[in-house]
Amino acid sequence: MKSEKVGTDQLAALGLTVIVASLAVGFLAIGCGRQQSETTTEAGTVQSAGAGKAPVAANAAAPATGTAENGGTAAAVDSLPPDILATASSDYVAPGEIVEITAQGTADVVEVNLRDGRGKSIPLVYDAAAGQWRGRYRVPLRPETERIGLSVTAKNAENLRHRVWVFLQLNQLAGETAEPDSQ
Repeated sequence: MKSEKVGTDQLAALGLTVIVASLAVGFLAIGCGRQQSETTTEAGTVQSAGAGKAPVAANAAAPATGTAENGGTAAAVDSLPPDILATASSDYVAPGEIVEITAQGTADVVEVNLRDGRGKSIPLVYDAAAGQWRGRYRVPLRPETERIGLSVTAKNAENLRHRVWVFLQLNQLAGETAEPDSQ
């Protein structure tokens, strides 16, 4: 009889645990749903949107600089990272050669940096006449591999980033490709 009572108590405790866990998951789901319908402005205030609607600030096509309608405070309009395309002046390079890297980004890009994975970081400069970001990279004299990967990272005013890669293939040197005479 005692073992039946112990089994019943364990079953009751398990049922209570399942009910409490279900309630906890329900409360967490309600809390997460509320956070998805709120946006934070740069001034730090929170604006709630109606149920089932996207926040108005997220759908606005206005620039992120803000307007006088907002009381002079700048609102974070875009929560997406910038977009960027990058190219090299040459895909095949030789050690010591200088390669020009150009990047074209969306209008919200405020900074573009190039990194080569060897500790070298080069800021690209915006050329307003061409509407592109430009920089120069010198291929190392003794590269570690036959292919060099350069990361080009664009950053916007909200400090959101987007990275793309440019790869440079090393030309084989004439001394390495020449085969010895068989005569």
